[in-house]
Amino acid sequence: MDIGRANKRVTFCRYQEEKNALNQLEQRLKPVKTVWASVEPKSGREHVEADKERPELTYVITVRYQEGITPDMFIQFKERLFAIKSIRNIREAN
Repeated sequence: MDIGRANKRVTFCRYQEEKNALNQLEQRLKPVKTVWASVEPKSGREHVEADKERPELTYVITVRYQEGITPDMFIQFKERLFAIKSIRNIREAN
């Protein structure tokens, strides 16, 4: 990993259950950890679904090895929220 390209701050988040004022459980997105990363668009496409155009853009977000990151988390970058589709530990080198 080229450490010079990791020039963006991203936050890993996870949904957790909390009780609100009415003592009901609700899901809230909570930050887990903030790290430096590189954020690069990989591919983009558009397709028609139910007579509506739907753009789709895929990003590759690269960080140094982080213990405890799972695919059920989300990545927050600026005002956007990215769902994690897969995690790769290149060459299992950590």
